Amino acid sequence: MSDGVGKAFEFVRQMVANLPGKDVDLPAFPDVVRRLQLVLADPQASAKDLVAIIESEPVLSARLLQLANSAAMNAAGNSVTTIKLAISRLGFNLVRLTAMSHAMRQMERQQALQPIRADLGAIWKASNEVAAICYVVARRAFGRQPDEAMLAGLLHGIGGLYILTQTQRLDPAMRADPDFQAVLQDWQPRLGKAILDTWGLPERIGLAVASQDELLNVGPEAMEPMARLLSAAKLRHRLGACPGLRSEIPQADDLMRSVTLGSGSFLDIVASSHQDIEEMQSLLAV
Repeated sequence: MSDGVGKAFEFVRQMVANLPGKDVDLPAFPDVVRRLQLVLADPQASAKDLVAIIESEPVLSARLLQLANSAAMNAAGNSVTTIKLAISRLGFNLVRLTAMSHAMRQMERQQALQPIRADLGAIWKASNEVAAICYVVARRAFGRQPDEAMLAGLLHGIGGLYILTQTQRLDPAMRADPDFQAVLQDWQPRLGKAILDTWGLPERIGLAVASQDELLNVGPEAMEPMARLLSAAKLRHRLGACPGLRSEIPQADDLMRSVTLGSGSFLDIVASSHQDIEEMQSLLAV
């Protein structure tokens, strides 16, 4: 191992070793999201506990109402006008998703994080696009738990977000290390799972996040359904964002074609759900 690899590896390894408890320090996270995380991690939490926190943040309140009244979440066309009813319609997982989406957007705009704004923006875009694919495909394939699949998609890059923000705070020069990006990509899945575990998310979401790249290593048969879906959705996003990646992963299409979910294949469901995926991406991107 070269000195450069050693420095980047040791820096991130130390960061993981020092990971705090449930109040994981993500710089510039809005206080309302920190408080929501603590409440949502409490198994005794109720919708009433969340209403007062959410209503203290007008932007987050507006986003929850917008999501609750969207075509995707309101097929019957019955609008809700209160946060309590929005929470009841969406459920805790989608409340958490909306709060995290709000937090990531706010982080991208923070002056202290301007040096890594492009990186944060890339994580934000990838998170939204993968989350939309996961939600629509899970809804079509399983007819249940699409919110958990979408949450896994939105949070699949949380480990990278943590590494980037902590690096900017502790040692910005480390980002110039030629091996930093490779170390970040290698560590971010397992760190993401550690963060989601401390936040009290369902274990299957954390396991899916930890396995987000395993489709390239072990194939779909050895993976749980949510992990299969997340890994295929991430690979599809990467190929769309960087077409040149196909030359590095020539087996990518065959791998995605081999992923079965429910009674259909991942690529067939995506192809037949293109409009729904685009609509969900647009909704999340606001």
